[in-house]
Amino acid sequence: MKRLMSLVSSLVLTASVAMAAGATELRVNEGAPEWDFGGDLRIRWVGQNNMADMPDVHKESGGTDYVRFRTRLWGKVTTEELEAYLRVTNEFRYYRSPRTASGSQRFPDETFIDNLYITFKDVADFIDVKVGRQDISFGERRIIGEGTPMDGSRSCYFDAARLTFKLDSKRTLDALALYMANEDWMPTLGRRHDAYRKNTKSYHPQLNGLQQDEYGFALYYQDRTKADFGWDAYYFFKGERGIEATQGAFHSHTVGTRLLPKFSKTLSGEVELAVQAGDDNLMAMMAYTGLTYAPGGAWDPRFTVAAYYLSGDRDGTRGKHAWHSLYNRETALGDMVGAMYEWFDHNNLFYPHIGLKLTPSENQSFFMHTGPLFAPVEEKDENGGTYGHFRGYYMQAAYDIAIGRIFAQDSLFEALKFGVLGEVMAKGNTYDEGEDNFGYYAQVQFTYAF
Repeated sequence: MKRLMSLVSSLVLTASVAMAAGATELRVNEGAPEWDFGGDLRIRWVGQNNMADMPDVHKESGGTDYVRFRTRLWGKVTTEELEAYLRVTNEFRYYRSPRTASGSQRFPDETFIDNLYITFKDVADFIDVKVGRQDISFGERRIIGEGTPMDGSRSCYFDAARLTFKLDSKRTLDALALYMANEDWMPTLGRRHDAYRKNTKSYHPQLNGLQQDEYGFALYYQDRTKADFGWDAYYFFKGERGIEATQGAFHSHTVGTRLLPKFSKTLSGEVELAVQAGDDNLMAMMAYTGLTYAPGGAWDPRFTVAAYYLSGDRDGTRGKHAWHSLYNRETALGDMVGAMYEWFDHNNLFYPHIGLKLTPSENQSFFMHTGPLFAPVEEKDENGGTYGHFRGYYMQAAYDIAIGRIFAQDSLFEALKFGVLGEVMAKGNTYDEGEDNFGYYAQVQFTYAF
């Protein structure tokens, strides 16, 4: 079976390239290609204290205070049947504390290829073929959205081939073949973050992803035929090979669905369910259900009541009933929540919560969610006992404003944006004694696109 899965993944990748090359003549000379260039700059300050000290997630870390500088430059060429896209990224950091991190990711650090792909449009009149390094996400990113874990928002790409079958204007089927090497195989500039340069001051092991190779393929179907009921269905095969994988290699299969009912003009819902099976008798599940009320009016308020569940196991992250995060090991719920899990491998979680979204104007938005975090299964501790069920009480709030559009419209600074985000958590009994102090995470950022 494992050989069959690897073979199918390879065939999808090979077939997508062959199909595109054979079915399109790439008639770039029939019309002048359109060229476009641009970029963006992000400056983000981060301050945090008493978060979980990943990978020792039952202890808490000390305070951290640093600034991230990320620059991205991109260019693309487009014809009627083809698009080629390149994006190059650099991010370096300046740490005020702790002093031990002052050499980590220091200027100029590493410049790398963040996106590099070719899209063949309307192959056989109904298929788009996208091959290369690209960002991929579906739904609310509970299954896929992050291909480069552990580097935060520095990058999230996948090395993949993606076939989008446009069955009609409201139904699509995506077929994906993915391969993510532990270390970047494309050329880079500056200080590389790989195993051959661990003796350099800038080496940061977390930028090496999960110290394993990941590969797989997937099918994702989306149907929006009915205005009052949309739905998705998906299948993902994932293989892991390396340090983090059990016994050198691990394979899993995930099947799920996402339902999007609209009960009225003001009331809508979302349900997502997935089951997972794999090596070492893996049998796990994920579930989300939410109800949103949007009465309209000033600031367009949206009130949400929801619950999110990931199965767990007494043996911890790699137990046979613990949910194995697929291609979404990121801080989707929040940085403080993500840090509770070794390598962001979210599992053993129940989060009933409420949320509020406000849009004061087209240039402003506010969002928050809050609730208690539980561990449905008591995990074993190193002393033969167990950790508790209560992870803590959590709240996150974020505010974004396009200040350039408000104060500098039709000027060079029109694309300037500002955002703040804060998280707080009163820890529960899943932490070691004395490691349960009140924690916070905060960020302030400016972004500018050109």
